[in-house]
Amino acid sequence: MSNAPTFREKNHEFSILLTNDKKMKNLNLKFKKKNKTTDVLSFPIEIKDRKIMYVGDIAISYEIIKKRSKKTNFFLEFDKMWIHGYLHLIGYDHKKLNDFKKMFKKEKLILKYFHKVN
Repeated sequence: MSNAPTFREKNHEFSILLTNDKKMKNLNLKFKKKNKTTDVLSFPIEIKDRKIMYVGDIAISYEIIKKRSKKTNFFLEFDKMWIHGYLHLIGYDHKKLNDFKKMFKKEKLILKYFHKVN
């Protein structure tokens, strides 16, 4: 998505709920009409302030991160999830292959701020 803001442009605030698969399934059903658990959900909102823009909420499944982190580490997997959720909050999506590629590239770029990844 070419009009989506970059990581450095704004002072964004968002909240993160780290929860279990049962709660993720309930949130997914309530807000996305999907009766299954998921790794991350984003709930965009715009509350503009003079210096800070609250962009929304992110819910992340602790259980899914814990499973994935057996091959890497918990903090890497957690950061991947909140970054993915954050990009959804600021307007990125991955419904089309081209949009997926742009979003994935941006995820890797932001992840490099926190981890040494390829």
